[in-house]
Amino acid sequence: MWGIAHIGVLKALEENNIPIHYISGTSIGSLIGGLYALGTSTKKLSSLATSTHWNHLCRISLPLGGLFSNEPMEKFLYNLIGEKTFSDVKIPFSAITTDLITGEEVVIHSGKISTAIRASTAIPGIFHPVLLNNRTLVDGGVVNNVPIHVLREMGADVIIGVNLSPDFNHWRPKNSFEIILKSFLIMQNKVARSELEKADIIIDMNMKDFNPMDFRKAKDLLKKGYKEGLSKIEEIQHTLK
Repeated sequence: MWGIAHIGVLKALEENNIPIHYISGTSIGSLIGGLYALGTSTKKLSSLATSTHWNHLCRISLPLGGLFSNEPMEKFLYNLIGEKTFSDVKIPFSAITTDLITGEEVVIHSGKISTAIRASTAIPGIFHPVLLNNRTLVDGGVVNNVPIHVLREMGADVIIGVNLSPDFNHWRPKNSFEIILKSFLIMQNKVARSELEKADIIIDMNMKDFNPMDFRKAKDLLKKGYKEGLSKIEEIQHTLK
């Protein structure tokens, strides 16, 4: 759950009065970004990060499109945000998904936010695709893990891209779940590089010491994101001027 580091970055930006006018996110970035866009505080997000476990987000299912169902995630989100839609956000937000049939990037910016997040986090082969608006949607990381161009289209003039860089040499998959996930992350990492070049500031975090399956290091991920965010504050302030 490397994406927990995003919360630390948001906290660093907040404490230094860096304004956030638009948010776009893919996969766990859409989860953190969507909740934050609705007004969830970084304190609340940090608390959720340290108290959430896999059974809150998924359950084993018959392998008809994925090893797990992420329906529990939508229930988890419902308990947090209910039926809130994109019209309820305090900060304009877009969730990135992939059309499994056409291979197209699909940017969601209307409808229920919980459904959009579920679609954006549906890693192919691991989680069931989400059927929405006559499309079969999976994780946006298949086509765009760091959606910089989406922010530009939304109207942002200075864009901060946050990239969580895997250190593949230090993670040896132990089961079929991890094999699929690592394969996906290898592909995702290559996709991210070209998109990152479009950002004005890049916060690039190496995930060497973190297993993406381990919630036990949530506090360490929060600290890492906060530290990396602080390290870019001077550059961000200079760029804004």
